[in-house]
Amino acid sequence: MMWPNDDLLTFELGPEKEQLFIHGDAAGLRRLASLLNELADAADRGELPHERLKTDNWGGYGLSGEAQEDYSECLNHVTICGWSDREGAKSPRGI
Repeated sequence: MMWPNDDLLTFELGPEKEQLFIHGDAAGLRRLASLLNELADAADRGELPHERLKTDNWGGYGLSGEAQEDYSECLNHVTICGWSDREGAKSPRGI
């Protein structure tokens, strides 16, 4: 699924690299919620869905490229994986 980068959605690591901050405007957060619902529906059907979000800098779409906090580092590539059960990545799978 492709989305234009005309809204705000960033995934940012905090200064200690131990916290993830998600920043978004209303449209970006709604888009993320819709994506998560689609992945959950596919996982409910027994599929193993995933979606990659990238910044323009990485030749992708779906993520804004400017950090919203001075102390954070903007991630350029985020992959969200859906699993059909709690075993998750313990089950064999290729992305």
